[in-house]
Amino acid sequence: MIAGVLAAAHPLTSRAGDDLDHDTAVRALPSPGVAGQRASDGAWRVLQSDFNADGMADVLWVNTTTGSLTVWLMDGTQVLWPGPEIPGLSGSGWRPIKPGDMNGDGLADVIWANSERGSLAVWLMNGTQLLASGPELPGPSGGGWNAITVSDFNRDGLPDVPWYNSGRNSIAVWLMDGTQVLWPGPELPGPSGGGWEATATGDFNSDRMADVLWINSGESFMTVWLMNGTQLLAPGPELPGPSGGGWKQATAAGDFNFDRMADVLWINSGESSMAVWLMNGTQLLAPGPELPGPSGGGWSPATAGDFNFDGMVDVVWYNPGKHAIAVWLMEGSQVLFRGPEIPGPGGRP
Repeated sequence: MIAGVLAAAHPLTSRAGDDLDHDTAVRALPSPGVAGQRASDGAWRVLQSDFNADGMADVLWVNTTTGSLTVWLMDGTQVLWPGPEIPGLSGSGWRPIKPGDMNGDGLADVIWANSERGSLAVWLMNGTQLLASGPELPGPSGGGWNAITVSDFNRDGLPDVPWYNSGRNSIAVWLMDGTQVLWPGPELPGPSGGGWEATATGDFNSDRMADVLWINSGESFMTVWLMNGTQLLAPGPELPGPSGGGWKQATAAGDFNFDRMADVLWINSGESSMAVWLMNGTQLLAPGPELPGPSGGGWSPATAGDFNFDGMVDVVWYNPGKHAIAVWLMEGSQVLFRGPEIPGPGGRP
């Protein structure tokens, strides 16, 4: 059944005035095998999602030099089961983005994005094992597009893909049906002025549809765009980031205070610290304090998810020098429990 679904490309719905020949050309991916060498950007990347349907986030390790990956099933701040190493896709430019349950089986899947080709591919997973690899799907036409994450934009329970084009300062949301495109949304111009980047998504107004977080790293400003599927519902106001230098990154990491609205995690990489801003839609509810990371320096928040099944998002710190992670359980903008340092997978490049 799954093999049949993956073998056929879902037809894309035509848009008036657009030439979709490029968009609809679905290329079959090579079978997973020995991946080609690619440039290292820190050797490892750490992502999270629930790969075993226990309601607690797990850790996806990605070796950015070899392209291989491994899923670690977690039990709170401890490793429950380290999965096997899985070779990545052949060819250059492939990188996994935030995982999501693309086929509605309760298990997270791996989403590959290729910035060089402007395309993506979905790997359906069965826990720590690869179940089936989907076809390569070309992104919006025109070049310069990058898939940034996955999130449910149309309330059907399946993640969709927001694309970002830095050269055109615009986004486009593609509604997905598993490994196939259900509806390619229109291009939407970003906030006015330079320096803006669509960095992440989350449900900021509790309507069960994802919204878009824009960050202006040069000015340390943010703004939340409330979305209605593939369309802009309401652009929020520009909000200044934390005071002081070094606050250049932020990610919508999800609901930190159990109010069903996404909050923002700010990262100060220079100070190895973070701050959680509790949000009320497009407005700031309460700015949390600056929280120093694990001792020793070199740590930075890598990702966030609910690791202890309490409905509130927690933070995963990563130290590339030590090749280690630490899970911090959170309660709102405060630390509930600092998990131990956990060495990463073997075979460091």
